[in-house]
This record gives sequence, structure tokens and C-alpha cells, in this order.
Amino acid sequence: MTQNPIEAILFDMGGTLRHTTPLSPAEKRDRIRQIGELIGYDAPVEVLETRLAERALAYKQWSHETLIELNEPELWTRWMMPDMPAERVSDFAVQMNELYRESMGLKTFYPESEAVVIELFRRGYRLGIVSNTTSTVEVPAELAKHKLGGYFETVVLSAAAGMRKPAPALLHVATSEMEIDPVKCAYIGDRIDRDVAASRSGGFGKTIILGSGWGKDSEVDLDAEMQPDHFIQNLNDLLKIFPPRPAPTPNQVYDASLSTMWALQNFHCLTDFLEQARRLGFARCELNHQIDSKILTGLDYRRYSFSSVHAPCPADVSDEELRKADFLVSSTNEDRRRLGVSSVQRSIDLAHQAGAKYIVIHAGQIDNDKKAESKLRALLKAAKQDSEEYRQIWQRMVQDRAELAGPHLQAVKKSMRELLDYAGAVNIRLGIESRYHFMEIPSPDELEELLALGTPDQLGFILDVGHVQTLAKLGFYPVEEWLRRFGPRIIAMHLHDTQGTTDHFAAGRGEIDFNLITPYLPADAYRVCEFQTFNSTRQVKDGLLFLHEKGIIQCQ
Repeated sequence: MTQNPIEAILFDMGGTLRHTTPLSPAEKRDRIRQIGELIGYDAPVEVLETRLAERALAYKQWSHETLIELNEPELWTRWMMPDMPAERVSDFAVQMNELYRESMGLKTFYPESEAVVIELFRRGYRLGIVSNTTSTVEVPAELAKHKLGGYFETVVLSAAAGMRKPAPALLHVATSEMEIDPVKCAYIGDRIDRDVAASRSGGFGKTIILGSGWGKDSEVDLDAEMQPDHFIQNLNDLLKIFPPRPAPTPNQVYDASLSTMWALQNFHCLTDFLEQARRLGFARCELNHQIDSKILTGLDYRRYSFSSVHAPCPADVSDEELRKADFLVSSTNEDRRRLGVSSVQRSIDLAHQAGAKYIVIHAGQIDNDKKAESKLRALLKAAKQDSEEYRQIWQRMVQDRAELAGPHLQAVKKSMRELLDYAGAVNIRLGIESRYHFMEIPSPDELEELLALGTPDQLGFILDVGHVQTLAKLGFYPVEEWLRRFGPRIIAMHLHDTQGTTDHFAAGRGEIDFNLITPYLPADAYRVCEFQTFNSTRQVKDGLLFLHEKGIIQCQ
């Protein structure tokens, strides 16, 4: 009988993608000492070490019997430190848990893990991780360290899910998120009693075990039918089992772009990011201002669809370096202003080469000193926005901006006239982006003056929803002012979410009221998801679906 071909490969973590190297007794005791100091535990380190070992063993036995996994606060308040104040334990639970896990040994990827994961992705397989672990943060951090986070569509951890293998339901969380039939999935693990048992009872199409498959503490004797399809001794053997297959096609393509902001710490190369963006359902991508010429080397622009280029790109001199050196379109020094114009012209050239329709422009700054604003943000975070200190800093910033803005705005106008001529020759549209910092250009009034320099088909407004939300939260410009005054001139949006004054979370993970924004958005304006690298692949996909549900992004 012909079996369904495998389309997705899910990995266990410990013992499969990585191994553990024990610490010396002194190193282990040092981690225990740090736990005691962190929580203020009044006992010698030797006593604490013994107590934690006994409690960890008791929890392990309970967890194996019940197939329940607790998250860090629950684990440490209920099992590891029930004799300490629960609120304090909960506050430090994640840190203590990481230290305790380190005391058990340092986790290290097998030398071949990175290359095998990347090759399987490039061969057309959808990838995921399902792992038993008492940590909710360790695996994401490990993937980020190796620039592998973007390759995995889902990461399901028992500490987050509340259950553990061999319960097949843990694997089904992953297949449900990936919207795939388990029979089309393979599971790669290192334990017969957990991984084969979960995979077989979960209806997976193939199960592969790295090593012998029997852990030193295994007490389960499995039937012959629970044996894996393959035993392998090295992850490279997977490349003999899984040949190249057609690249996955998304269930739905959305009329949206994904910014390469998400690419740099999640992928080994730009083409892998572009492929994952396509698989997730994004119709296009935006090249952002962290992409340099080295990253772009060899890229075949004809294979991909780009909506836009975010200046300065290629970022051979970074946006941060340009701002520090005042090589900006807003500089009152003519030589520096010209260098700023030149950096944007390079982005126009790249947009023309890549077939992009517009570029995103930062219109410069009035002052690069962020100390006053940083203090405002700290006061806001401490819920002191109604304090006299906050009011005084806010008023001083408003006054300073009003006094200093004039010459910088004139420099921007001169630069924009030059850039409009340059971009017009290759039919590239310019977009001025709303900014994150108060001392950056434009304010709403400045934007009105700048937009008057060109016609709507030449020059428009890039609404960054996180930036305007942050400035509104600081008390400067209401979000509605940008929408009401400039809605018809919006040519694109940078879509993301905010938590406090931190932005670039995937949409739906923060505080932005997208229902307020939706009515003002022109139908033909480009939608660009600008999600930071700390968002998982699943969160990127959820953010896309959230924006579709809000009516901001449409299906193609």
C-alpha cells in the first residue's frame, strides 16, 4: 500500500538536536549558590543543593506519572521552593530554573544539527519542534543563538503546553498549529518510551530514533509494533531518508509584505527568509535598512516580489551610524546632507533593480540626544506620567524641538526636492515614515509641509502604527491626528504592535487598537508587517492572520 508522503518533520530537542555536557562539581555548586543568592535562601549551598535535588526528583516522578508539565512559576512555587514566599519565588522562577538546568549540564547543539535542519528546509520540508522541558525560554534562546528560529513553523514545549510526552496530545498541538495531518509528519527523537510511543499513538507517518532509543531511567517495555521506522546514529542520516520534495504552498496568499527586519537573527541567508515568507502566505517582502550589500550578493531579484526598499538599504553604513555622524537628509551641514541624500539614492537604485514600487525614507532628526526621552519612557513605565518631573521634561522637549526644528526642516525640504527628481527618473515613489522618537522629523505639521513638495503619485506617507502609538503614549501627538490629516496620502503601512513603548511585536501581541486604524487606510496602500526578530515563526503567522481578521490585510 502506498503511504502518504512526508511533508513535515518535527524534532525532539534534548538528545536529538543537542546533547548535555555535565559540569564539574564546583561549577554545579556555583549555579546552586547563585540560586540561593537570587532568592535569599538562608541555608548553606550544600543543603540547598540536596534539597533541590530531592524536590526535582519528586517532581519528575509526579510529572512522569501524570504526564503534566508545569511552567517555571508553578514548578518552583509548588515543588522546588515551597518553603519560600510564593510571590518572590514566582518573580525569579525563570532565572532560577535556568540556573538549575545549567547545573545539570550545559546544552550544546550537535555539530551537524544546523546544517541538517537547513538542508531539510531547503529540500521542501516543513519543520517543527516538540520537546519535553521544564523551561519555556531555553529552546527559543538556543534557536536564536544558532539563527534557526525562522526555519521552524512551530515550537511546542511541554512547560508551555502543560503536558508532556508520551501523551500524543503534545504532538497534536504542533500538527494543529501547522494545519497538517499527522500521517504526513515524521517525528525525530531519541527515546522509544516517549518519542515512539507519542508518535505512534498520535498517528504520525514515520518515527525515527537517534541512538539506541533507551534512556538510562526507562522503565517501559514496549511492544514490537512500537519500534521506530529507522534507527540512526547521526542526524546526517536523515538526508538519506528524506529526499527533496516540492516546496510547500501556502493555503492562502495575503496581499501583504514581510519586512526583512525579521530575517537577520532567524535565518542563515536572505533566500531562506524569502522562502519562508512565501510559505507563510506573504505575497511580497520589504528590504529593510539592516540589509547590506554582502547579504544581497547573488540574490536573483527576478525570483521574488518586493514591494519596497527601506532606506538606507543597502546598509553598508548602518542607519545608526548615519544618525550618529549626522549623515542625514536633515543635516544643516551641506556635505553631510549630501551624504544623507546619497544614501537614499542608493536605495532608489536598489528599488529599481528589485522591481519595488516605493522606498521608505527616514526624514532625519533635530537632535540625536535621547536622554530626555529615555527618562520620559522610564517614568511612563513606572506609571509616573502624571508626575511633575514628567511634565517638566515633556515641556522642555516640546520647547527645544520648536526652537531647533526650522533649519533641519529646510534641509529636509531641499533633500526631498533632489530625491524627487532622482526617483522620478526611474518611476519610484517616495514615502516619508512616521518616526519613533519625538526629536525626529516629521511632526504632523512638518509632514504636511513635506507632502506638499510632490504629487500623490510621487510622494506619500508611510504610517508606522507602532511609532505613532508610542508618541501618543508619551503624550505628544494623538494617533487620530495622523490618520485624520494624512489618511488619503498613506501609500504604505508598517504594521506591528506595542507593549508599553516597546514596538515591533507581531500584530495582536500588544496594545494597538487596530479597529481605530482600519477605516483610514486606503485600499491600494501597501501593507508591510514589520516584526522584530524576537517574534517566533508562529507569532509571525498569527500576526498576519490577526491583521486579516481585522480587515487590514486582504487575501489575494
